[in-house]
Amino acid sequence: MLTSGKRAAYAALFHFALRLLAMPVDAVLEGKETRTLKKAAPSVLPVVLVVGAPRSGTTLVYQTLARYMDVSYVTNMTSMFPKSPVTASRLLNWMPKRDSADFHNFYGQTARLHGPNDGFSLWNKWLGDDRYVPRTDLNESEQQEMRSFFSAWSQAFGKPFLNKNNRNTGCLDLLSKVLPQASFVVVRRNPLLVAQSLINAREQVQGDKAVGWGLHSQSSDTTQDPLRYVDDVCDQILEIERQLDQQLKHIPADRLVEVTYEGFCENPAESLRWISGRIPGVDLKENLMTTELKPFEASAKVTLTAAEQQRLLSRLQERRATAQMAQL
Repeated sequence: MLTSGKRAAYAALFHFALRLLAMPVDAVLEGKETRTLKKAAPSVLPVVLVVGAPRSGTTLVYQTLARYMDVSYVTNMTSMFPKSPVTASRLLNWMPKRDSADFHNFYGQTARLHGPNDGFSLWNKWLGDDRYVPRTDLNESEQQEMRSFFSAWSQAFGKPFLNKNNRNTGCLDLLSKVLPQASFVVVRRNPLLVAQSLINAREQVQGDKAVGWGLHSQSSDTTQDPLRYVDDVCDQILEIERQLDQQLKHIPADRLVEVTYEGFCENPAESLRWISGRIPGVDLKENLMTTELKPFEASAKVTLTAAEQQRLLSRLQERRATAQMAQL
C-alpha cells in the first residue's frame, strides 16, 4: 500500500491510525448508543445493499449511488466508532465535507473521511470477524439487534441507508429475511477481468499472488505448481457465482436490481434511474447528475501473462463444463 502511489491507499493507513485514537471516545459513547438502539421505533425506510464478487465494480457503483442518491451511508469516519456508529455519526455530522465528486478507491478503500466505507466495523457485530466468510446462523436476539440498528440509523438521519460490502454476497438469504425493507443491487462483471483484478489484489494487498484475497478465497502452496493461484481465483469466482445465483432464487424479484459493471460505466445516469425506479422511497439528485455525471471509463485491458490467461480460460471452461454435467 505504501508503494502503490494511490491516495486512497495512504488514506486507508491514516484512517487506521485515527481509529486507534478514537477508541476512548468510542467507549464513552457506547452507553448512549445502547440507549438509542433500545428506544428506536421500527422503520420502513429502504435499506439498499450493493453486493457482488470482489473486484466486480461494486465500489464504483457504491460511490456513485452515494453521490447522486438522497441517502445516508457508513463513512470512513463512522467506521472509527464500531461501538457507537449512530451516535458518533450524528455528533460528527457537523464536520465540513468536500463537495466535489471523488470516484477513486484502492481495492474498496476510499480516501476522504466522509467517503463511503464498506462498514465491516458495523457488519462484524453480527456476521463475525472473518472478512471473507460471513455467518449465516444468527439467533433471534442477534437478528433483533440488527433490525434495531437500522431502525435507529433511519430515525437519526431520516434517509434510506446505503452500503456496499462484498462479504454480504455470501449471506443475502439471511439479510433478506432479517431486513424486509432491504433491496439488493447486484453487480456483475466479465469473469476474466474479475479474475485479473483479484490476482492483482493478491499481489498488491497481500504481497503474494498465492495468498487469497476476498470472499471465498483460498491460499495454496505454489512450489510445485507456480500457477496454482490462477486455479484458486477461478474457483473463487465460480463459487461466488454459484452461491449468488442460488440465493437470488429465494429473494423476491421486486427486491433485486441487477446491473453489469460495463453497462453501468457506459451510462451511469440511466443505471441510476433504473435502480431508483426499482426501489420505492429512494430519490435521485437530478440537478447534480445533470451538472457533473459523465460516463466512466470501464477498465477492460487484459494485463495477465499469456500463461495466466491460458490457465484461467482453461480452468473456467473445465469447471463450468463439470457444473453443467452435474445438473444433467
